[in-house]
Amino acid sequence: MSTKKRILRNIGILILAVILGGVVGFIMAHFEHISWPTFLNVELLKNIGRASLIILYPVTFFLLYQTHKVHGAYQREEDDDKSYELYRQTFKILEYATILYNISSALTLFTLFVGVSYLGPLLRSETTIHIPFYDIALFLALILGQILVLKTTQKVRQYKLSAMPTIEEMKDYALSYDEGELQAHYEQSFLTLFNLNQRLIPGLYVLLFILGAGTPMQVVSGMIVLTIIFVYINAESYQAVKRYFK
Repeated sequence: MSTKKRILRNIGILILAVILGGVVGFIMAHFEHISWPTFLNVELLKNIGRASLIILYPVTFFLLYQTHKVHGAYQREEDDDKSYELYRQTFKILEYATILYNISSALTLFTLFVGVSYLGPLLRSETTIHIPFYDIALFLALILGQILVLKTTQKVRQYKLSAMPTIEEMKDYALSYDEGELQAHYEQSFLTLFNLNQRLIPGLYVLLFILGAGTPMQVVSGMIVLTIIFVYINAESYQAVKRYFK
């Protein structure tokens, strides 16, 4: 796609977002009896998160179990070809388990904290703060998952990681990867950063604009958080420029 076409496409997306925001606002203004929380309230979001985690955590723990199982078979295998295939499979399953755990962590924190409100009046009153059992179970699963992922990673990669690793420790850990795996992570990190900077975050700005213009939802906090992330990503690029062009 040429530069001219890309510019026209982005302008078209922006115009479409403005039109869509206006249409949604017009509809909401003429149907005042329709309340936004009717469609999307905090309890619904919590339940969606809980339902997702009921699936994700067992799958994550199963993949960690499979990692141990395949790793044991790899250590016992004497045939070089089969041993190499088991080696690849072990690391592949471990990475899948780690990815699923990270996604589960994000959903757990979202489920636990979404809808949080000012606790001052509640703390001054005699009302008991009630925490649902399933939220406590999710928090315990989060901690257990962190321990299991850490222990499994240490065993498979034969690298000692602390429970709360520093940036320098994580750098040393990343450099312990073999050359091919390290190159794959470099490429994926670049693509992830590019998509965040050029697609996802601008797209979320448009989405928040539409929600703010067309619904009663307050999007100021979302805009602030999004801007902080956007500025941080680009400000951190200064370090790369400084190191490379010193």
